[in-house]
Amino acid sequence: MPAKMEDVARLAGVSTATVSRALNTPELVSHETRSRVLAAIEELDYRLNLAARSLRTNQTRTIAIVIPTISEPVINQVVEAVEDAAITADYTLLMCSTRGDAQREQAYIEQITQQTAVDGILYISPRSAPEHVLKLAQSEIPLVVCNYRAEGLGAPSILFDHVSSIAQATRHLLDLGHRRIALLNLAAPFYYPARMRREGFEQAFAGAGLALDPSLIIQLEQPTYNTDEWRTAIETLLDRPDRPTAIVAFNDAVAFEVYAVCRAWGLRIPEDLSVTGCDDTLSARYVNPPLTTVRIPASRQGHLAMDYLLARMNGTGPSNPPLTLLDVELVVRESCAQPAPGSHTLEE
Repeated sequence: MPAKMEDVARLAGVSTATVSRALNTPELVSHETRSRVLAAIEELDYRLNLAARSLRTNQTRTIAIVIPTISEPVINQVVEAVEDAAITADYTLLMCSTRGDAQREQAYIEQITQQTAVDGILYISPRSAPEHVLKLAQSEIPLVVCNYRAEGLGAPSILFDHVSSIAQATRHLLDLGHRRIALLNLAAPFYYPARMRREGFEQAFAGAGLALDPSLIIQLEQPTYNTDEWRTAIETLLDRPDRPTAIVAFNDAVAFEVYAVCRAWGLRIPEDLSVTGCDDTLSARYVNPPLTTVRIPASRQGHLAMDYLLARMNGTGPSNPPLTLLDVELVVRESCAQPAPGSHTLEE
């Protein structure tokens, strides 16, 4: 016969109310008491009735986290930080991976707001139209978003400063003497990091008093980065008679695709083409040559997102939700050099 809470209380030498507090609000009991309760739970193999607890407390101890993909290293780091903080706070994560599909994302929004009982929502890098994201914000479920901004959102927003990330990378190339610089970007109209990256690219040229070639801004509507479309776009760029001398890639994954095309075409990095990435994934330092890229504080974003969400769920969040911009850092390695003599450049 399954153990009951009364059995746990009897073995631990406490009341059932203390057992409940030890499980639901552990900060209200002493460490010694909670240890006795947990030891009794383990000995009796007690299983908490989560459905009954939800009815009593009107809490599920579950947080929905909506992400674009589970395969991206930066997203993995954010999720791992969120999970660590959730476990510490005694919450479980409900993972919703949209695969970069706006329709799938909208379906998750409908499910979360109408069917799934969760205590809070973390929304990472939305690609849906603002009205769909606002639908979440207008629900009674506490919400925190990452890598997104929208008018009237009314929820904390935490962004990597991707305007700065791409501006830094582009300025580095301009300082080396490059003028024909291509940007490989995503075209998703509501994907805020892509908009920030393009802004940073244009900002770097404007700050240097230089005109950029709009035909060198390539934007693909792709949910993921490992697709034939990226390779085709890169090959088209490099096949131009006035091909670029440098490429600023959306992230490290796209930069590695540039490496693959260059190998296939017999082009050398950085002698024939300079390349930058973004994210500073582990592979960036081990490719040949090591990739110049931008370091992103992914774990910091995850921990901060959970701090904001827990405060909102506890009713202690600020009345004016903050917009937090996280600093990034250019990491200069060996994938960039001065353009080769006689390469295609624009006069200043």
